Amino acid sequence: MRQSIAMWMALLACGTASTLPAAEALKPANERFAAETQEAPSFQRHVLPLMGRLGCNGRSCHGSFQGQGGFRLSLFGYDFKADHDALLKSEKPRVDLTDVPESLMLLKASLETPHKGGKRMEVDSWEYKLLTRWIQTGAKGVEEDDIGFERLEISPTQIVFTKPGETVQLKVTAIWRDGQQEDVTPLCRFRTNDESVSEISLNGVVKSLGVGDTHIVAFYDNGVAPVQTLLPVSNQVGPNYPAIPTPTKVDELVVQKLKTLGMIPSEVSTDAEFLRRVSLDMTGTLPSPVEVEAFLADSSADKRAKKVDELLERPAYSAWWATRISDVLGNNPVNFLDNNNGTSQRSSTLWYNWLQTRLRDNMPYDKIIEGMLVANSRKAGQSYDDFIAEMAAAYRKESPTDLNAHESVPYFWERRTFNQPPERSMAVAYAFLGVRLQCAQCHKHPFDQWTQDDFNQFTNFFGRVVYREPADKEAKARYNELQKIVKADKKDKGKSLLAAGQPFPFREVYVQANGAPEKKGNDKNKRPKVTQSVTARALGEEQVALNGDVDPRQLLMNWLREKDNPYFAKAFVNRIWAGYFGVGIIEPADDLNLANPPSNAALLTYLEQGFVARGYDIKWLHREIANSRTYQLSWRTNETNLHDNRNFSHSIPRRLPAEVAVDAIQLALATDDQIAQWVKDPTGRTISKTDGYVRNRGNADYALGIFGRPARLTNCDCERSPEPSLLQTIYLRNDGEVFRKLNESGWLREIDKRLGAELAVVQRGKKQGEKMAQQGKNQRQALKNAIEKSTALIAKLKAGEQTPEKLAELATAEKALAKQERRFANLKDAVPDVPAEPGVEVAVTKAPENKLADADWDSLIRQAYLRTVSRPPTAEELQRSRQYITESEQTSTGMRDVVWALLNTKEFIVNH
Repeated sequence: MRQSIAMWMALLACGTASTLPAAEALKPANERFAAETQEAPSFQRHVLPLMGRLGCNGRSCHGSFQGQGGFRLSLFGYDFKADHDALLKSEKPRVDLTDVPESLMLLKASLETPHKGGKRMEVDSWEYKLLTRWIQTGAKGVEEDDIGFERLEISPTQIVFTKPGETVQLKVTAIWRDGQQEDVTPLCRFRTNDESVSEISLNGVVKSLGVGDTHIVAFYDNGVAPVQTLLPVSNQVGPNYPAIPTPTKVDELVVQKLKTLGMIPSEVSTDAEFLRRVSLDMTGTLPSPVEVEAFLADSSADKRAKKVDELLERPAYSAWWATRISDVLGNNPVNFLDNNNGTSQRSSTLWYNWLQTRLRDNMPYDKIIEGMLVANSRKAGQSYDDFIAEMAAAYRKESPTDLNAHESVPYFWERRTFNQPPERSMAVAYAFLGVRLQCAQCHKHPFDQWTQDDFNQFTNFFGRVVYREPADKEAKARYNELQKIVKADKKDKGKSLLAAGQPFPFREVYVQANGAPEKKGNDKNKRPKVTQSVTARALGEEQVALNGDVDPRQLLMNWLREKDNPYFAKAFVNRIWAGYFGVGIIEPADDLNLANPPSNAALLTYLEQGFVARGYDIKWLHREIANSRTYQLSWRTNETNLHDNRNFSHSIPRRLPAEVAVDAIQLALATDDQIAQWVKDPTGRTISKTDGYVRNRGNADYALGIFGRPARLTNCDCERSPEPSLLQTIYLRNDGEVFRKLNESGWLREIDKRLGAELAVVQRGKKQGEKMAQQGKNQRQALKNAIEKSTALIAKLKAGEQTPEKLAELATAEKALAKQERRFANLKDAVPDVPAEPGVEVAVTKAPENKLADADWDSLIRQAYLRTVSRPPTAEELQRSRQYITESEQTSTGMRDVVWALLNTKEFIVNH
């Protein structure tokens, strides 16, 4: 049996080998240059790749930004001319054409002269002879008419090992634009993506170390080529693999990979687990107790698919996914360039609402992105006065309008971290391509094909996009007129104009015409003409001309929506998949590069192509994922998939996202009516929160900070942290805010009323409780006095003639009053905030408690479980909870303790 399995895996490995005819390729350099030869090595094809293999131009040596020992090379040899000049024309040349053996590049690398980098080669090695021969033949550089590099091929393309310790020799072939081929295996750099699965030698020999799968990556010139290696985790491969249901194409492609690994997927999750998981993932919302009961009672075979369809139509779906996509877009009020004039919070809300509306209506993804990427502030033909009137209506305090009906909104271009063309280049690549392009700003990307020239050419798409005062003369005069009014208001900076819906000097996003004056400082006479490049190049594409009247962003958008675009749809599909599984098919989900291939390429291709073929239908993508058996698998593992975290053989338990966690606490403690309202309208919920937060103790958003809500200040999905921490545990167990929510819980207070108990204070002891009660009384009285003063001041300011100064002071006073009233409302009925101490915490009631029958307590306990962990309690859990409550000195406190305990379970805070 073992022999037949080995034969099957050997056939699989052989069947995936490259079909490149070996006879067409030049022999490898280690054979051709090991002996005397008349061949002259190429600087690009041989010398620079060899220096990379030896580590000379790596990040820890001369390829670092500052170089080493006064000698600097480009990272991994991307800059041919600079490296050639450094070797031959620097202050201390490394090449001596008159006395070849005395060349420093030979002496130092062979350690015949001191070298901090140590010995890199032996004197009689083929590497030494290749470099020597290059110098002997004139040490020529790269000429303009030299044939360029085309691509890299690697064979075999997949390696299936049968046991640890086995080895396979890779063959890497470089193909040049004239069709020439060369075996460049000894000139490549190699790396493994998982050292526990496979390792690779300097010469390209792959060795199996452990079960599982990973990729070995070869680097040569501008080429990056991965090869998958795997060692099955069991002998259940090929004919021994059990029959696994594959009701969808997603399941078919996942099981196809698992079959190769000998990995058996987990069983399907329970109905309760599925409902909780899909509700949290799709809508960021716990299912209500009524919803759980109804779903568990439903015996129809298609109830899961119906639930998916239902959830996709809920307002919470668009609210939650608008929040997730806003993470990528960088929607944060503190990020806006106009953060100081009072518009930033409203701008953030308008942008979020515009996006949420489109997700609700299932607008195609490419249309949504076009509405941001190619946006201008003014509509075509719109006057500046009409524009500012429209904006004033959207930014006024009373009954503001929205921009949801607008085809586009300009806020993507109004961010503080998005003001310069290079910043825009990196942000666009990150948000819409899933590519981390920042490395290429200074040097060749270490794990991808992008060079500094690629970066600069991509950046040219954004050089003429500006956010500033209007360009046309009449509009600029109007802008300057309004700007004078705002500047004269030194105290309020025109915020009262905004609040009243009056004309305001709004800046705008537009594309400058070629030759328009570029703003430089305050001296208008020193503004030079825009030096706009006439060409730009999308990543991996040919150059395009940037004609004067064409919006360069539209050219870029046209490329994004091309059917065979290698990034646009793939990046979005991968991010949505990661939102449901906690790990992307490409992981990290925002790092699409050649050295980071997908764990299941066929699966990603299917979803990407299906998404594009259906017109970028976002709900189709959610539905295709959530209806798969793969998504609905249990988190409980078996012997074969216990350690799997990349092949989707079981659900991976994930800590709830910050906004979902905070909302879940609130929902668990809300009345049935409040829950129904929150499900119907998520406005005001944390999952639709657009304002930024400061992670300081005592701040209203403290919980969001410790649970990892992203600040949206950088181009990285990693800003949202899914990791558990000690602070999170302390918050749930012992934070005053959690105890306040428990004590103010609408649902628990309903139970208090049934018991005839009114919870008055939670205290450590009688004296401390009395002291805290007096402190609360003093705080309320102080706020009451402040409210009376603010009310009197507002009445005074409203009387008489209204000047800009009075309007500004009035707006400030009204804002202060609103804040005071909110604080007073929160204090009026609140329980003092006291950290709990086990065994000391007591509840004080104003009347003896009524007695409830066991059946009543059983019903309430069942409700507590349905509200928190979305399932009924087991018989043992029910009995233990009832016993604890009824034996408590006060059952109202005992009930709160049970709910507190449920909020502190992993089952509550984890989506499983």
